[in-house]
Amino acid sequence: MGSDNLHVRRAAERKRRRENIIKQKSSNWLVVCEGTKTEPNYFKKAIDEINKEIEDEYKLKVKFAGKGMNTTSLVKAADLQVKIDKYSTSIVPYGKIFVVFDKDSFSPKDFDEAIQMCKDNEYIPLWSNQAIEFWFLLHFHYIYSKMDRTEYAKKLNEYFKEKGLNYKYKKNDDNIYNLLCKYGSLDNARKNAKKISDEHQNDKPSLSESCTQVHKFFDEIDERLKELE
Repeated sequence: MGSDNLHVRRAAERKRRRENIIKQKSSNWLVVCEGTKTEPNYFKKAIDEINKEIEDEYKLKVKFAGKGMNTTSLVKAADLQVKIDKYSTSIVPYGKIFVVFDKDSFSPKDFDEAIQMCKDNEYIPLWSNQAIEFWFLLHFHYIYSKMDRTEYAKKLNEYFKEKGLNYKYKKNDDNIYNLLCKYGSLDNARKNAKKISDEHQNDKPSLSESCTQVHKFFDEIDERLKELE
């Protein structure tokens, strides 16, 4: 009888350990970025703000890696980062892995191939065509037509000015997330980005100009928060 109780207790302990690992894994994310500052600064601030609403034991533990690489080389860098962290005893395997990169002037082949590599590895590609600043613009307005990336900064400045802020956008601004949420709307950006993404659902990403997938980062956050309810 005592032996049976011991087996039951051990089975329960194993179950609790498995559940704890799953919880830890779900809270440990990796975000690998093409840029070394602009994208990491934005996503770090987003996580900081979201974690303010989460109990300490369940806060998102996100590692950011700004690689200064692009398209397929960035995805390979993500592979290497995962392998390095996998063998680190202090790291619980990642529940989510995001790869953030832009189309810019890179070839359609490289851009589409990088996105497919992400999907093959079960990474979540947060791509923008042409650049992440297009996502920033969507905090203010839905954009109906194609817009070249050389126009993004000028248009952002105009939007901020309309809202009463005399601001000159510059890359690497570590406060851009807060500014966009204060003078624009994250909810609107998500709705606008999803609407545009749906319109391009039958197009190759390289042909989906003035389109972004950054909203999927916040979709994943919503899913995680639901798990904690």
